[in-house]
This record gives sequence, C-alpha cells and structure tokens, in this order.
Amino acid sequence: MNETDKCWQMLPQVSRSFALCIRVLPNPISEQMMLSYLVYRILDTIEDSKAPLDEKKRLFDGFLGLLSGKENSPQAAEKCAAEMLEKLDCTYERELLAETATVARAFFAQPRPARKYILKWGRVMAKGMYEFQKRRIETFEDQNKYSYYVAGVIGHLFNDLLYLNKVITLKIKRRLQRYAVRFGLALQKVNILRDIAADLKSNRCYWPTAVLSRYGLTKENICSREKRSAAMKVLHEQVQDARDYLYAAMKYILLLPKKALRVRMFCLIPLFMAAETYAKCIDNNELFDDGKVVKIGRLQVQEIVAKSGLIGSSNEKLTGWFIETMLRAGPDFVRDEYKRSLAIRAPAA
Repeated sequence: MNETDKCWQMLPQVSRSFALCIRVLPNPISEQMMLSYLVYRILDTIEDSKAPLDEKKRLFDGFLGLLSGKENSPQAAEKCAAEMLEKLDCTYERELLAETATVARAFFAQPRPARKYILKWGRVMAKGMYEFQKRRIETFEDQNKYSYYVAGVIGHLFNDLLYLNKVITLKIKRRLQRYAVRFGLALQKVNILRDIAADLKSNRCYWPTAVLSRYGLTKENICSREKRSAAMKVLHEQVQDARDYLYAAMKYILLLPKKALRVRMFCLIPLFMAAETYAKCIDNNELFDDGKVVKIGRLQVQEIVAKSGLIGSSNEKLTGWFIETMLRAGPDFVRDEYKRSLAIRAPAA
C-alpha cells in the first residue's frame, strides 16, 4: 500500500462525512482535497488541544515548516510527529498524527502548484486559529472571521484547485470568488449552531458573547434549564444569521459548470446535509441538552447523495430542491427575495 492509499484509509477515521464527499470528486482533485483535509485536520488538532499557547504556536510553525521544504524529509516528519504526540491531547486523531510522515510523503508527491495552494491557505488557517486562541468571539463579525479561518479559506483553496486542474476558467473562478468563502461559512455556522452543548462541555464557545449577555446569559449558564427561554432567543439570532450563508452556498453551486457533475456533487452533499440539519435546529430546545445530538439519519444522507447525482446538472431542479429543504425550516426562510437571489445563470463550461 502506497502513502496515498494509506491517507485514503485514514480519512474516514477523522471525518466520515468528508470522506464520502471527497471520494465523489474526479482525480487529481480528489487526492488534493483529501490531503488538504488531513493537513488541515492536523492544524485543527493542534488548535483544539489543551497545550499552552506558545506550544501551539511552535507546533503550528513546525508542521507547516515541514511542508514548506523543497522536498520531503522523513526524519523531520518523524520528529514533528513525535513532538505532536507528546504535546497534544487527542483521541481519534492520534493515528493521523502518528502518520504525519505518510501525509508528508503523499503531500510532496503532488504537483508543486497544488502544494503551494494547500500550504498557502493552511498558513492563513493556522494564523487565524492562533489569533482566536487569544480572543473571544464577542460578535457575529468575530464569528464570521473565525469561521473564515477554519472553513472559509477552504473555499479559496477549492477554487484554486478547480482552476489549476482546468475544471473552471479564470472568468468562472472570478464569479465564484464572491460566494466561495460564504460556502465554507455556511457549513461552519450550522456546525456552530448544532454543537453548542458539546462545544461548551469542551470549554469552547463559538456563539457571540455579546449576544448572550444581551439576554442575561453566559457560556456557563446558557444550557441550564432555568435559562432555556433566553437561550431560545439567542438560538433564533444564530438561525437568522446562518440563513443568508446557506443561500450564498447554493449560489456557488449554481455557478459551477453544469458538465462538472462530480464537482457539483462534492458541494451539494455537504450543503444539503447542512441545510437538513439547519432545519432540525429551528426552535429545537434539545440543542442545549448535554448528550443530545441533532443530526440527519443515514438513509437521508443516502438520499442526498443519490439525488445530487440525479439532478446535479439542472439548476432549475436544484433550486427547487433547495427551496423545498429550506421550507422545512419555515416559510420565513423562503421569502421571494431569497428565491430571487438564486436566479443565477450557470456557465455551460
């Protein structure tokens, strides 16, 4: 088994949903996005650890420095892996950290332009992750900025890789640029919405503290039964904030070339999984209950995958499917102005 096959084998262990989506893409974009995900997951593991701030900075720099060389260095990769395993607390990511040398070998097997893009946006991600280790998310603007660093930059990366591999033209890339970041933010904001109880249990809070305080809440009491009425008001604001990003993500897909069905499917699957999850979060007070998980079922995921393949080339059918999904969130989420915002003509090639 070569290093790329080993990386494919590791992917479902750190994210089953992305493993499903990335497999849909044509090569070589699928390999490049798979490696990007593993690289960024290592950065995410550093961010989420309980290591001291200066230690995290050193590990960010060390890992990205490993990938910055002109060629692969097995010795440096093994040293980097050993340091991360020693300094970081982790669970299912442990095997990924242990296989840093494998990820590095597969990374250096990619064309230099692809490596350049993966590394470029990885640096932006790590810089932002480090910045938010030192500050709280106080406003929705802060939440947007944090979400940009951990998810929005992947929209830029994906555009770069599509253009590099001649899936899109420069003209299409420029049109997509407006919505690429918002696509990443849409997925991240649904995660932030859904995972409030689990995040707080891990001492992380991505809901804006200024919004919490307006309703007499703190991260310590938002999940308490006594504060449930106030917490539902903050939930309403979170839901309203996320709505426009979901529409922007749909716009992104509608602008992709119709003939690039597998590329469209890669975007459609996570978006519709997010949109269905979003609908389940509306007025759902179980979001604040420890141990309760808001998610869609396996059968529904299979239906999304199948439908993405069946109608993925039709903007009209995709728009109808999206509006139908948002209707499950409520009629206020499909007003005429939202529908009109999807009236974008996709390029034929």
